[in-house]
Amino acid sequence: MNDLDLWNECQDSDQCEVILEFCRLVDVLVKDIQHLEAQCIRTRFELSNHLPEDLADALRQDILSDLRHGYQDYEAYEMYKNITYAGGDPFDFRDWLDFVRDLRNGIDDHRY
Repeated sequence: MNDLDLWNECQDSDQCEVILEFCRLVDVLVKDIQHLEAQCIRTRFELSNHLPEDLADALRQDILSDLRHGYQDYEAYEMYKNITYAGGDPFDFRDWLDFVRDLRNGIDDHRY
């Protein structure tokens, strides 16, 4: 089956294989974003250990700044959340938020 055949299946269905494949792809991309955010937080925390105290404090205060933009304005992201996580947002899941809080404080269990 070629790509056009798969796309034609989607015309009357919101649960077709192509949509599910896009959801799988978005889920992998979300996990990549979480990993990259975790790496950024780790790096910022480590850097703060090598700066003068006033600069280190400022960096620790802003350790989470500018990491991710919201995706809620995208209908495709809403569909992904609904299909994959019954409407939940993986960036708002307790496991992720607890991990980020701990990582910001230098506690790293390497889940992400």
